[in-house]
Amino acid sequence: MTKITYQTLLNPEVTEFCDVMGNFFSKIERDLYKDLEQGKKLNDLKKSYQIKYGINARQFNSIHIILKGKIASRKECYQSQIKQTQLKIKGLQKTIESEKKKLEKLPLSCGRNQKSVRSKLRFTLHQKQRKLATLKDRLATLKKKKPSLVFGGKKLWYAQYNLKENGYSSHQEWLKDWKKTRSSQFTLVGSKNETNGNQNCQLLPNGTLKIRVPPCYESIFGKYYLIENVKFNYGQRDVEYALNNQQALTFRFVKKDEKWYIFCSFDLPETPTISEQKNGMLGIDLNPNIIGWSYCDSEGNLKAKGQIKINVRDKSTNQTKAIIGDAVKKLVKLAYDYQCPISIENLDFERKKATMKQEGVKYSRMLSNFAYSCFEQMLNSCAFKYGIEVIKVNPAFSSLMGLTKFMRLYGLSSDTAAALVLARRALRKKERIPTSYARLVQVDSSRHVWSFWNALNKKLFGIKRHSFFSVSNREVEVKLLDELHSNRFNGKSQDTFITR
Repeated sequence: MTKITYQTLLNPEVTEFCDVMGNFFSKIERDLYKDLEQGKKLNDLKKSYQIKYGINARQFNSIHIILKGKIASRKECYQSQIKQTQLKIKGLQKTIESEKKKLEKLPLSCGRNQKSVRSKLRFTLHQKQRKLATLKDRLATLKKKKPSLVFGGKKLWYAQYNLKENGYSSHQEWLKDWKKTRSSQFTLVGSKNETNGNQNCQLLPNGTLKIRVPPCYESIFGKYYLIENVKFNYGQRDVEYALNNQQALTFRFVKKDEKWYIFCSFDLPETPTISEQKNGMLGIDLNPNIIGWSYCDSEGNLKAKGQIKINVRDKSTNQTKAIIGDAVKKLVKLAYDYQCPISIENLDFERKKATMKQEGVKYSRMLSNFAYSCFEQMLNSCAFKYGIEVIKVNPAFSSLMGLTKFMRLYGLSSDTAAALVLARRALRKKERIPTSYARLVQVDSSRHVWSFWNALNKKLFGIKRHSFFSVSNREVEVKLLDELHSNRFNGKSQDTFITR
């Protein structure tokens, strides 16, 4: 089941109640975290907390479930941090070895220009070795430390040590902001076995939200606190469907810009899959500034192609989501019209981002600004709604295959050619090396076909794929490949081609 969340703005009249509940629940959450870290048993804490704070069992369960999720998320982020540091070390070591080989090949000349080249290379090598030592120290520290959880955020916590730089005139002003941030949300988790999907927070058919007040605050707010006219401008029908079908509804209250919002989360109903591989496949090749797509029939023959330009550089988070969301809608609509699945790359973006500094400033900027995970999440969510299957395939040599095999054949750009390869791969079609390139590698029928592509990739090594963007779908790109052939057989050294 896929979860979906809708939000709406609450009336200003609920500010006092939500402020009190946010402060109350966050205090219990922090105390529970301390006790769990000390090794106390959860069942014993549940009984004692109900007496100590005057809450019911379901309210305690809600606090524990949210805290459990935060702890799991922090541990996952911590492991990801260690993994990225290890990948950075590995990439930097590879670069250092390459720079050392370059330095060894330089002649020991006293010429002015030659001396300058050697000096610059030695300086670069020295700085990279210093960076490597720093990363190794950081990795050792990360492995020794235990991941900690800061309620309110580390960024705001460290702001107290530089008050003026962070816009605070005094420590009291920072402390007020710190307390407000720590108590800016609370959650009431639901269950399908409870009335209206939630025992502590029920959305009634007339649009009234009925909240069970903790016993310790009944003297102030009464046993139940009612919020009238709660409607979701987007997703109201889905919420009503969840209520009518006895699904669990979880309500999260969040304060943003002095206003309280409510988020309702529940499971989406299963949508029947309408896409079939007999109708073909839609391949998608994702790049920092453009999305290439290609549609092929069940035999792998190209039937349609196109590009969707996106520019997320220097855009805010909401702007990036809006741009990617529009592109995702167009792609899913194409798949819906063709009644076919979607094929995308199964990439390890952690590895890609960890080593992007070695790829150059331009590529690093594009990669860091592009929301890869955002695209995948949106595509999966939108495709699920329309019953479109999303298939992930190994992207190995997809760019190389597209450039050498399909670009000239169909007159494609580099991204649409790679998208065609991904679509054919999802259909389990094999890609043999074109005859014009087969003479560059040694053929051995006992080996896997990818071994030939790997050998060809090593022969034609150098140019990164993004350098083809400005000349995609032009004669210049085809001529470049022709020059590779002629230069190879004329004995000239080559450092040009694309690698994934």
